Amino acid sequence: KSDIDNNLSDPTVIAKYRLAADIAQGTLVSVVARVTDGVRVSELCTFGDEVILSYTSKVYNKNNVEKGIAFPTMISVNDCVEYYSPTGEANDDTILRNGDVVKIELGTHIDGYIATNGHTVVVNANPAAPVEGRAADVVCAAYFAAEAALRLMKIGNNNVQVQEAIAEAAALFNCTPVTGTASNEIKRYVVATEKMILNVPDEENRPVQDFVFIANEAYTLNILISSGDGSCREGLNKPTVFARNVHQNYNLKLKSSRAAFNEISTQFGVFPFTIRALQDKRHRLGVTELASHNLLMPYPVYYTRSTDKVAQFKMTVLISANGTTRITPSLPMPYVHSAYTIPEDSNTAKLLATEAVKVVKSGKALAGIETSEVVAPAAGMDVDM
Repeated sequence: KSDIDNNLSDPTVIAKYRLAADIAQGTLVSVVARVTDGVRVSELCTFGDEVILSYTSKVYNKNNVEKGIAFPTMISVNDCVEYYSPTGEANDDTILRNGDVVKIELGTHIDGYIATNGHTVVVNANPAAPVEGRAADVVCAAYFAAEAALRLMKIGNNNVQVQEAIAEAAALFNCTPVTGTASNEIKRYVVATEKMILNVPDEENRPVQDFVFIANEAYTLNILISSGDGSCREGLNKPTVFARNVHQNYNLKLKSSRAAFNEISTQFGVFPFTIRALQDKRHRLGVTELASHNLLMPYPVYYTRSTDKVAQFKMTVLISANGTTRITPSLPMPYVHSAYTIPEDSNTAKLLATEAVKVVKSGKALAGIETSEVVAPAAGMDVDM
């Protein structure tokens, strides 16, 4: 069943991946456009989620096809690494300021087929002038590490090659990959399988973790680079993003917990969600008991040193027998100027000079989405991979 569900030679499967990717891409572009000095992160996260749901409400409205948010909008600033999606309540928000390095990530699914993406922007008081200093260095490091890694995600290559490319690209800008962060294989209704590409290899478990890319695989390539030493710790912010642990059962005692669990199971299924999205605020009280009994798995908010900056670039990649395709295209790099360059004789330069993988043209699957329902496969969609 799993092989059938993830058959990348099936035009219907590809159509759903492509539509999910186009919705994620369109949403990311909309959120990026709203990043400015003085805006609240909670407002941006809420806006991003609303855009995803607005798109998905207009597609596949027959046959009870599930669709919606695969990852809520998360916006992590400066030394904050990942998974920050504040509620906007007292002491749980951040206001963006000029000079902030802002990482935005989100995800969509159509019938369980997942597309996630992420981008880094720098709030710039003078957009006509490039951002310089360590913010520029870390943005360049993350961007070129992602581009180098992408070129190695081909049948027959392995995760070690990708890890080495990430490390070298980061080092060229005097930066370091963030420990504990990773890229993952994804499948229908599965945001992360056991196949993962750690940005910083775990040498003790390396023989177990190593693998070769094969046909019929989908991945979230998630590159996170720090201007510091790459170490991180859990911060004071309580997690607001959770996902159901489908392997755990417990007889809940509190009425609020049972009500919360029912809402979560109905509204979000197996996908990560933010407690901000719980329609009844009283259900947030039940989340604590759900998490304490491992019915929910938290996504902790981690931080590097306060003086560090972290940049992120994230994309969805499909590997088929006909080659590798990036289905969430890159957005324009922030206007930055790093003091470092990529030497022509470096492995990174040679890798970047090789032919890039196929990148789909975003937005094609969204044509007419506001006025007519998209069916699978979408009319006129190019599914040749």
